[in-house]
Amino acid sequence: MASLSTSSNIEIIPLLPEHRQSVINLLMSSFFIQEPLNAMLQFDIPQEPLAWADHVVDESLRDQCSFVAIDTQNLHKTIVGVSLNGVSNRTNKEEPFMVESEKLNFIFSLIDKVSDGYDLFDLYNTDRLFHFDIINVDENLRRQNVSGRLISASEDKARQLGIQGAFVVCSSLYSRKAFERRQYEVVNEVLYSKYGDERLKHMGEHDRCTLLAKQL
Repeated sequence: MASLSTSSNIEIIPLLPEHRQSVINLLMSSFFIQEPLNAMLQFDIPQEPLAWADHVVDESLRDQCSFVAIDTQNLHKTIVGVSLNGVSNRTNKEEPFMVESEKLNFIFSLIDKVSDGYDLFDLYNTDRLFHFDIINVDENLRRQNVSGRLISASEDKARQLGIQGAFVVCSSLYSRKAFERRQYEVVNEVLYSKYGDERLKHMGEHDRCTLLAKQL
């Protein structure tokens, strides 16, 4: 059982095609329910976020720079954490993935808002950037540095690829702290109290959306 696992039993390995369904299952049972914005919006699971989750996993498999955390103590080698990552190129304009869900589009609008006007390619004088799309760890293994190990493995891969900068948008205080512990700096943040949407008024300690970045 995951609840009996410790960090020493967790192995961080590259995301492979055979992990696909297990990663989707983890996202549906954890990320889309417990991440603060998702918890507030209350998605219809799995139907509402499934198309976008499939897209993110497919893109992560294509870029081959994502990682999963495997519980080696479990007979079935259960996936208990994931960092879905990608690589952006200055010269390749990425087409936005279209979804019908108003809730997902609301989250995308926050990400656009916090990122608008900040050219990280110029900031790090590079044509490629590494980005973290989703980082999620099973709730039974939180506070055991699994997220830190996923971030570290991801950064190592980015350096192997010759990438000079990495960025992430965090809507959870805990995710933000995990990246700040690894010397990510705040580039911009959107305070929910100033965003003007009633749904964001009672987010407690998760009171902002933050763009963080780091030179690798």
